[in-house]
Amino acid sequence: MAEAAIQLNDSRSSAGGSGLIVRIAWRNLWRNKRRTWLTAGGIAFSTLLVNFGMSMQVGSYDSMIGNATGLLEGQIQVTHPDYPEESKLEQTIKGATEFVRQLDEIPDIAVAPRAEAFALLSADERSFGGLIVGVDFEREARIITLFNTISDGRIPQNDEEMLIGSTMARNLGLSVGDEVVALGSAKEGGIAAMAQTVVGIYNSGQAELDRTLVFVTLPAAQNAFALGDEIHKVVMRGQNAQDLEKELEAISRTTGDRGLVRSWEEVIPELNQAIELDWVSAQLVYGIILLLVSFSVINTFLMVVFERTREFGMLIAIGMRPALIIWQVLAEAFFMWLVGVAIGVVVALALVVWLAQVGIPIEGMEEMAGSFYMSDRMYPAFSWIGLLAAPVVLFFGTQLAGVIATMRVRRIKPVEALRGE
Repeated sequence: MAEAAIQLNDSRSSAGGSGLIVRIAWRNLWRNKRRTWLTAGGIAFSTLLVNFGMSMQVGSYDSMIGNATGLLEGQIQVTHPDYPEESKLEQTIKGATEFVRQLDEIPDIAVAPRAEAFALLSADERSFGGLIVGVDFEREARIITLFNTISDGRIPQNDEEMLIGSTMARNLGLSVGDEVVALGSAKEGGIAAMAQTVVGIYNSGQAELDRTLVFVTLPAAQNAFALGDEIHKVVMRGQNAQDLEKELEAISRTTGDRGLVRSWEEVIPELNQAIELDWVSAQLVYGIILLLVSFSVINTFLMVVFERTREFGMLIAIGMRPALIIWQVLAEAFFMWLVGVAIGVVVALALVVWLAQVGIPIEGMEEMAGSFYMSDRMYPAFSWIGLLAAPVVLFFGTQLAGVIATMRVRRIKPVEALRGE
């Protein structure tokens, strides 16, 4: 040990001295293997827990956003500026054909125009209010999944056919092949009337949709409510619901002052708020876990310095500077961090890759999962934030532990240290 100290003191400004510090630090780390593995195990477990937990969160958010936007609302909407608040029939986007053509030129998005109007639907002696939605069924199939929930019949193929929800069908006593009359107000104030044949019944699992929305072709709705070449809404889907900045910028340039562009965060604010609240609360939990692990590392290195006081006193007595001892302890802290983080990251990545393929089933919670726009399986997703957060925080935590522990080194008096047991 004395020989090593002399070598360190003589070559502290050289690369060889630095290499010797590293070699000694690595050797000293394994002088007490049990303590090293316990501390590194704590670092590894916390790294695994935080990485896997964040991956599960990101995966659940992707699922929630995908299901919520994919069911009906889409990821991006363009409407008349006042339509989201007032939903009046006259609040339309004019020149719909040309506008949709321009939006189609934007890469990596799917576009679907819609016309919407409230009407009274009647069959025999029963009448219920509903929202008539005129759509291009072929375009909508690239954006939403609602039409995949058809439980009876098929999608309308011409302007005389209608698709209704299961609750609406039950309320009106309808089945496939029956006729429905819809009465409402046209855009200019006249009477809007439609006589349609039910060719399909959908069951989305969302009671509000199933009892309210009625789908017809876009030309049928435009003709019945005297809209001409006007629509109420353009629904779009991009490549990544959580990264729509480029698409929103391009759509805003194309739209100009013709309408209001909104992303899903504004269209479904309650979902965005739920995700933000969950993320913040989770960060608090992860922070507490990492803080506790950092305290355990601090305790470990305080014990290291206490047990090696005599050794450090001897090194100082033969001429080794306290700064080099501090660098040595910090190197030990670094290696402790490296071993723990490497184990935690490797295990976390293996779990995420495997579970991203097979998923985690949510047994007995299908109904609740549906109400939160989640599937019956949870799939973790790779996240750079999750991968880097724990290692970065624990790196500073372990280095801080080394600094706090080595504060005692500067107060060591060689004579007193050598006399101690």
